[in-house]
Amino acid sequence: MNKDCGDRIVDCGKVSRPRRHFFSIRNPRSAIRNLLLFCAVAAAIWLALPKPLLLEGVSFSQCVRDRNGKVLRVTLTTDQKYRVWTSLANISPALIGATLQFEDKYYRYHPGVNPVALMRAAIGLRPGGGHSGASTITMQVARLRYHLPTRTFKGKFVQIVRALELERHYSKSQILEAYLNLAPYGRNIEGVGAASQIYFGKTAAHLTRPAGIDFALRHSAKSNPARAVCRSR
Repeated sequence: MNKDCGDRIVDCGKVSRPRRHFFSIRNPRSAIRNLLLFCAVAAAIWLALPKPLLLEGVSFSQCVRDRNGKVLRVTLTTDQKYRVWTSLANISPALIGATLQFEDKYYRYHPGVNPVALMRAAIGLRPGGGHSGASTITMQVARLRYHLPTRTFKGKFVQIVRALELERHYSKSQILEAYLNLAPYGRNIEGVGAASQIYFGKTAAHLTRPAGIDFALRHSAKSNPARAVCRSR
């Protein structure tokens, strides 16, 4: 004899509960087909991303040196900046490490955008929200290189697309090199090449880790004062 007791069925003294399916796929073949279609569309979009300019067309300063190689004068660029071209090989590993630590510790692993950072930025873009400087290095290159307004959802979307384009066509080293040549370090000084000469009187290849941390904080203060204050504490 069976007796209905709510959600339990009593039969000969045994109690059985209804099975609960936490996750089930009614049509596995359809699910696999949809997943493959999504991957194919994503791959097609990725491959179709156009190649943007990186540092082509950017004006750089000229350094006037004496016979011993000491810098006597740094000229202004056409856009009135002090910006000295410096290859990644001529930048101190300590400076590179400090920059990655403070600006984008997951730079080597993401495809140009960081989902967690994007969520934080989206919250900051809401009315009454505090602006968050959570962009990746690639996104910062996109903003600096193409002069993007990124305080709105539209501007942030364009920045994301540009970052994906950069990652599609350039290596991580090329993007990092561009960043270290475009990042602002106070006043009209851009790039570690000019900043190292002006602030420390030496080339970027000879900067120590403390100097690299100082550089990272200078850039944070320029691009996001609130974040710079938090990191300096």
